[in-house]
Amino acid sequence: MELLQFERLKAEIATKASAAQILELEEIVRRVMSRQIAEIALARRTNATIEMRTCPRCNSRNVVLHGNDKNRRQRFKCRECRRTYNIMTGTPMARARKPEKWAKYLGFMTDHTSVRKIVAAGIGVNHVTVWRWRHRFLKAAANDNAAVLSGVIEADEAFFPRSFKGSRGWKKNDPPANRAARSRAWGATRCGLSDEQVPVLSALDNAGGIYETILPSLAGIEAALDGRIASGSVLCSNGAKAYVKAAVKAEAEHRRVIVPAVVPAEAKANPVPTRRRQKGRLGLGRVHGHHQRLRSFVDGQCRGVATRYLANYLGWHRAMCRKGFAGKALLDRALA
Repeated sequence: MELLQFERLKAEIATKASAAQILELEEIVRRVMSRQIAEIALARRTNATIEMRTCPRCNSRNVVLHGNDKNRRQRFKCRECRRTYNIMTGTPMARARKPEKWAKYLGFMTDHTSVRKIVAAGIGVNHVTVWRWRHRFLKAAANDNAAVLSGVIEADEAFFPRSFKGSRGWKKNDPPANRAARSRAWGATRCGLSDEQVPVLSALDNAGGIYETILPSLAGIEAALDGRIASGSVLCSNGAKAYVKAAVKAEAEHRRVIVPAVVPAEAKANPVPTRRRQKGRLGLGRVHGHHQRLRSFVDGQCRGVATRYLANYLGWHRAMCRKGFAGKALLDRALA
């Protein structure tokens, strides 16, 4: 639509449209927006970039408009570092192609859909592109954690076998680990904690905030929670010293919750009627339920993931835990 026609249309709607017509227009705009998710997101990114005028490389504000690229996207030039950039430079979507297919692809990202099924759905891209798009969209979500947790906080660790899924190192005589390749179903070969497992720390508060990170070892718990706990909160954990130190450092209260790992044989033989759980009693039920859903997603739906990509899938799971999540949120986050 030409600019003059668009201005006339806006004037007609503003002065002559009835309430019923405005509602009808709202429905039309909603349907069009659902079909042009990528184009609208890129247009918003363009307006934000023009307003900020900050170079993504040297953070200079001395930036001018510099024409359009071959895809008709606005380009900019920094007068300090003398380099040019467009609206997607510095984002996970830099140099990404075919934005007209993103909307259909993001529909599959709302619920986990395998790469094979997405290709079979006929969106017009091959499996390599589908795989790369997945991790472009998830790269920003991997760092999308709650900044500070407050109130009653439950924290615990989950362990995932260290995986080199997809690696071709063994075929190229350059194995990524000093061991033979093995099936994902093997898991860890040694009992208990070892370097064959990757610890993932999860902390949840009663307001729905989630903080999650991959730890280099269990000794990194205190450093991971540094600055993440609000003063005056209550931190519930299994009583490990690192949690106690983190709570003391944050000026928060620590509560140790003992969860029996093994039920004695006598209790199984002569079960005692259970009492109703007291309302408001502290525990680790939320974080344990979160870990159960996380394992179901990573080991069940995704059939296991390589450790190098585990952070991306943790971010994807956190995004799906939010109420009203849709794949479009991943695009907005990637272009933020």
